[in-house]
Amino acid sequence: MQTIRLKLKDEVMSGVAKIPVIVDSLTPDKLFGKSESEIRAEKVWWGNREENTGDLFDVSVEGDATSESEVKIVMEGDLTRVKYIGAGMKAGEIVANGDVDMHCGAMMTGGKLTVKGNADCWAGREMHGGELIIEGDAGANLCAMYRGEMTGMTGGKVIVGGNAGECVGQYMAGGEILIRGNADILAGLNMKGGKITIEGDAIMPGADMTGGEILVKGKVVDMIPSFRFVETTTVDGEQYRKYTGDLAMTEKRAKGVLYVK
Repeated sequence: MQTIRLKLKDEVMSGVAKIPVIVDSLTPDKLFGKSESEIRAEKVWWGNREENTGDLFDVSVEGDATSESEVKIVMEGDLTRVKYIGAGMKAGEIVANGDVDMHCGAMMTGGKLTVKGNADCWAGREMHGGELIIEGDAGANLCAMYRGEMTGMTGGKVIVGGNAGECVGQYMAGGEILIRGNADILAGLNMKGGKITIEGDAIMPGADMTGGEILVKGKVVDMIPSFRFVETTTVDGEQYRKYTGDLAMTEKRAKGVLYVK
């Protein structure tokens, strides 16, 4: 097992305006086989400038890896303006010790990314596989599609320990999302497949969904009227009202399932 430690230098975020750092080049699959000096020379974006990783991060490497799946990256320091952590990662593990900026885990296909804090918007967007764990809250558009795209999350698993912002899983087509807290308005908007479980409350979940499954264990605020009640059923030993919808998308296309306490 190889552990790569990347600690953002204090001076990088010491200015009046914190300039974002983009680190999609720093994933286990991309750093596998590189020496410490090569990792220091890896390019990242700091605002509109390309910089060496070693100019922005303190870098250390421990152990060896025989494959990319044996590479673990630990990111530390003030990560609140560090974007695209784990974006596009295929294997291995990343641990971000603190709150992170936008697009963490975007388009990842494998591996495991753990955020030990909050994640800003677009976390896990268009995710295809792997596991994303956000121990705090997640911002808006978790696992959704980005502007101009037509498909959001298609695979993998996401767990949010706190609350999630609006439009969780918009245009989601596969995979699984578990939110242990509340979800803001329009979770599952335009959902086509996959499963969203919300252990807290949700506001208007399932709007325009044509497939997939949403289960709300807390209270549903402003239930969308274009869902049809099917039956009362038992899920994991508890009683839920099962609905199908969204009938606003026409009877033929309304194949989504919504379970409500």
